[in-house]
Amino acid sequence: MKLKQRALMAMVGTSVATAVFIMVMILDLSPVSMYHHGAQAESPQGGPIGDYPPRGNDHPAVHLRRQLGKSASRSGVVVINSTVVRHPHDLDPLSNPGNPIERHEHIIQSNSRSTRGPPPQQPDSSRPKRPDGFPDEGNFYNSHHKWLKTQPSKLKQNTGKYERLMAMPSTKVPSDADPLLHIQGKKYVGAHDLKIWEAFQHKINRYEVYSNFSEVDELLDYIVTEAIYGVDEKSGGTQVKLIITYDDGGHSLFKPWRVPREYETLPNHFYFSDIERHNAEIAAFHLDRVLDFRRAPPVAGRWFNLTSDIYDLADSGLRKTFFRSPANNICFVGHCSYYCETETAVCGQPDMIEGSIAAYLPSFKSAPRKTWRHPWRRSYSKHRTAVWEQDPAYCERVVMNKHPYKTGRRLLDLMDMCVFDFLIGNMDRHHYETFEAFGNFTFPIHLDHGRSFGKHHHDELSILAPLFQCCLLRETTYNRLELLATEKFKLSDVMRESLSRDLLFPVVIEAHLEAMDRRLQTILGQVEKCFQRKNKSKVLKPEPRLKDYVEPEQLTKVEDFEDEY
Repeated sequence: MKLKQRALMAMVGTSVATAVFIMVMILDLSPVSMYHHGAQAESPQGGPIGDYPPRGNDHPAVHLRRQLGKSASRSGVVVINSTVVRHPHDLDPLSNPGNPIERHEHIIQSNSRSTRGPPPQQPDSSRPKRPDGFPDEGNFYNSHHKWLKTQPSKLKQNTGKYERLMAMPSTKVPSDADPLLHIQGKKYVGAHDLKIWEAFQHKINRYEVYSNFSEVDELLDYIVTEAIYGVDEKSGGTQVKLIITYDDGGHSLFKPWRVPREYETLPNHFYFSDIERHNAEIAAFHLDRVLDFRRAPPVAGRWFNLTSDIYDLADSGLRKTFFRSPANNICFVGHCSYYCETETAVCGQPDMIEGSIAAYLPSFKSAPRKTWRHPWRRSYSKHRTAVWEQDPAYCERVVMNKHPYKTGRRLLDLMDMCVFDFLIGNMDRHHYETFEAFGNFTFPIHLDHGRSFGKHHHDELSILAPLFQCCLLRETTYNRLELLATEKFKLSDVMRESLSRDLLFPVVIEAHLEAMDRRLQTILGQVEKCFQRKNKSKVLKPEPRLKDYVEPEQLTKVEDFEDEY
């Protein structure tokens, strides 16, 4: 009897498997690819893109990888390592040949592997047809995000202001600037033995994250072009971020495209619920460099193929969040506390997407960092305000009497930070970090600027509360701001030319650059008011020296300071 039951169940199982196979063959879950959409494009080596590399007549098993489709990058995505990105399948010059933005070096990327070489020479008649959904004119970046209408019809000419500014002497780093990893006991083996990312980490010191030398440009080129080895989700955070691992062991932090450039923070949204913008991270780093602060990790823009660069290299947890949208685009959700729902998924077109790539700082194990609660932290509540928003004497009454703000350089660093945040419109500054190896005489690292550049028409004066409550500012910072307020080194022009070096240029719309000029005048106006309240010598302070700094004998605990909020 049992043998009959087993034989019957085997027959039923075989029938079910046969039925499933027949249904799969009928439905034919077609991949999302340019070939599927009828684009008869050819790879640089010949043959249709959808079948490159050649696969023969074998069909892979029907699973999510097939539903996602064959990677568009298999054909060899061509990008230009200089400034403006064209459509990957449109190698014609831009319509503005007189623009000073030139292309000097071509990078051919295929399957996350990058090799340098001359640009492919293709006559107009042999240019591959664009896939469905892409316009016939304009570069890939502008057509992909459909925001060109917010840009001027012709980009402003390069006036050389950025080059002249960078040629000026930077703030001199004192001789006591011991490298971070040297203090931590890491052996410095010499520049010739270090990879690009290792050299960057070894040169972090007490006063700066990076220098304005060519090594930074080499690092930016590295994080944009290096072959990708693996992808992991970054734990924590309100929105999805990915850790990119390169073939040589380096890492970077990837924030994907979420909203078009002209998108502004909704009027009814609080600062703590705003969406993060990848382009804000790029622009913030460039401003940090222009202001000569050098306290933000280098960030650049990069194109990704969600199929070959992310899905194929991700773990099973992240893979499970991938899906194909009704518009036949590849999307993923990830895991986070905000904006990780299907309706707010990260989507490519069909699987190409841009994002920001930030160079990784040394690991917490090799270089521990201490987290501080910002004295002017907002309440992050819909119903109440912070103490400093109600007390004009908050700086003198509270902050100046607490460690580490009553001695050393930290209070001046926060003045720099509030100037920086006001220029980019960043209200999301709740904590900051410092390297433990340098004690309390070091800079706060400028991190996490994704919620910046949200409203170009609005200037949030409360961001400047540290400045007009304390009436303190570094003399070097004030001189730099005055310089950028002149026509010769106009801030918007310098920023535009600096951002033109990024692959995702234009990084921000023109209205945001103009807003920075307006906000710069507001900052200088606030400093003038401080001059009227105090003597100028009491407002502008020289750079503090390490040899003059003495740690207090009894340090106030950070928890005691937090009680003031």
